[in-house]
Amino acid sequence: MLSARCPGQDRRNWKPGDIFEHRCPHCGTFIEFFKTDAKAKCHNCGNQILNPNFNMGCALWCAYAEQCVGDISNIFTQRPEALRDRLEMEIRRFFIGESDRLRYTIKAAEIASRLLEVEKEAEPPVVMAAVLFHDAGYKHCLENGEDIERLNPCILEKSKEIADELMASIKLPAKVREKVLKILDVNCREKEKDINFQLWQDIVTLAGASPGPLDEKFINKLYRESSKEYAKTL
Repeated sequence: MLSARCPGQDRRNWKPGDIFEHRCPHCGTFIEFFKTDAKAKCHNCGNQILNPNFNMGCALWCAYAEQCVGDISNIFTQRPEALRDRLEMEIRRFFIGESDRLRYTIKAAEIASRLLEVEKEAEPPVVMAAVLFHDAGYKHCLENGEDIERLNPCILEKSKEIADELMASIKLPAKVREKVLKILDVNCREKEKDINFQLWQDIVTLAGASPGPLDEKFINKLYRESSKEYAKTL
């Protein structure tokens, strides 16, 4: 009996352009990529180069992704848009019946994508994961009948628990996981000077703002200049 073979891996199905060359950003040498290569080593300078056309596709959800394309955790950390796609799929089950809250979370992720293009010192996988996870515990806390004073702490506590489990399941690097959990830790007092926390706080604040122009008082409460500039465009 023949074993099943992924159609994307079967080169009989490939088209022109599925094998291409790309210049190494370090030395300028052309590197040959197959469309299924997540990265390749430059034969001239020895650096590992990410495939600029690599499409995570089914690797975002397939249980056999690592057998197919190798370790994808580096792609998640270097390509926040791939991490965003994967985490959005994972968190949707925590918002069943809470479409407004899901829309708020997706809106926050969109704002994060824009601000991360500007904030070069921030760590995209940390900020994006914290943004997408920060409200994952909302439905659980609401169903448990938490009162108003306890609702927000409960949401962050439960969201931290969910984040810890899911980040481990997709094998995000330990350093990324630690920083995300620190942002979601209601008892951590050291994080306010951290750029990742500041950007996360601004993003969730902006996502929750009412439609229309924002007043100066609201804008001045934001931590980052990039966030304030973005707020002025709304």
